[in-house]
Amino acid sequence: MSFDDPRGDVFADFQAAFDRGDPLQRLEVFCLPSDPPGSTLRATDDGITEEAIRIVHLRTRLEDYERIGFEFPVGDTAEMVEAFVGILNDECGGVYGRRLDLRTVEVTALGGGGVDIDTLRSAACLEATGELAAVLVLDMTGLQGSAPLCIAGTGRTPLITTEPQSSDDLRTARGRLLTIAVAGDTQLELAARSAEAGGLLDGETIAVVVSDTPGQSEAVSAGLLEAMDDLGYEVRVHLVGCEGTTSCSLGLAVAVERMIDEGTTVVFPVLNAVSLPGLLAEMIRQGMPTPVFVQTGLNGQSGDLAAGQVLAFGGPEVAAYYDGALIVDASGTGTWRLPDSDREGFPDPFSQMCNAEYGRVTGHPVADPSDATYAPVADACSLVRIAARALRDAGVNPRQSDVNWVLYQLDGVDIPGMLPTSSARRKNDLPDVVRNLGFQYPCRLGSGTDATDDPGGCIVPAGGWQAFR
Repeated sequence: MSFDDPRGDVFADFQAAFDRGDPLQRLEVFCLPSDPPGSTLRATDDGITEEAIRIVHLRTRLEDYERIGFEFPVGDTAEMVEAFVGILNDECGGVYGRRLDLRTVEVTALGGGGVDIDTLRSAACLEATGELAAVLVLDMTGLQGSAPLCIAGTGRTPLITTEPQSSDDLRTARGRLLTIAVAGDTQLELAARSAEAGGLLDGETIAVVVSDTPGQSEAVSAGLLEAMDDLGYEVRVHLVGCEGTTSCSLGLAVAVERMIDEGTTVVFPVLNAVSLPGLLAEMIRQGMPTPVFVQTGLNGQSGDLAAGQVLAFGGPEVAAYYDGALIVDASGTGTWRLPDSDREGFPDPFSQMCNAEYGRVTGHPVADPSDATYAPVADACSLVRIAARALRDAGVNPRQSDVNWVLYQLDGVDIPGMLPTSSARRKNDLPDVVRNLGFQYPCRLGSGTDATDDPGGCIVPAGGWQAFR
């Protein structure tokens, strides 16, 4: 099964380069059995025996957010990873006859209790790389802070993640840190340039509100501030403390007071999904005139689940205040809300296949693209298939260094949305395209005769895809 992508030459050329006959690059099934190894399997390294290769899924317990009033109903992410590993092992013969020995390591989403979240994440990373001696670690629930380099910076174990990472961390990891998202600082740079191109910055007073989560300020400095300096704009930076948790509010009232005093008219809010509603509510409480919000996919802010927290936790007034926010990311969020004529290439065959396969092996109803579990299933499918590709391409009897070398120079892979990707030495954030999106409240689903209104808030594409590599 091939896919003639209708979204333009960049997409079509990328798809034309795929070998869809490859058992791990099919679009109708997750995998097909591969040829037998042709040589005796033997133990070669920690985590690689003659029978199995150990990998770890590092799962953040998103259900912990319910304790502070937030909800992220993304489904059972552990089951999702287990399902695709199960297909590979039970139906496709594993990797050259070796099964993937999948272990799950969990870490709290909140922190607190006298131990900061970064320490807890790092402890989970040490369990995965030390005690379990994982050959690969997978993350699809937002591993942030110093934890990614706790894994990938060891010099041994690679991490494949859905979370945006900084370009600096990607370079430091030397190919052992691979993300299916655009690098965080790159997203901020592209957001700045998109806002400039849209006439949103000229003559305005610009501020960024950023948490002290490790890596966030660095992304702002390397991405947003450098881009703004290049464009000739000054930006005031307001830091908000998280006190070792994921709920960031320390100094929030002072930051808003200063923005009001300075006459701020454009705000880049670099905060996570449980902290953004508090910023918006504080702006309203202090009577700050509604600014233009410019957002990115950092902290999941390009997804409906994060955007939904604005209404669910902040209420209608806060959601209306955030209405019209510009979001720049490699995300197709809300494409299903557009009129049929604007949905070229959607839903993509890869994500459809992933959800159909997941439904087949679990017995769950196959999710609709608008369902909150649809994208996470495709994420899990992508991560496991990338891992399987890397392990297979490393050879019949690979050592850890062989696996790392394959990831260091990985070629095109399928990710949700079937976006053009590239990976090479010093470039390990995969997507090569982004698009503008917009937050709407109330949700105005598309335009023209197919449009309908919805009382909730939502994200809708606000422009076509653009290549930036």
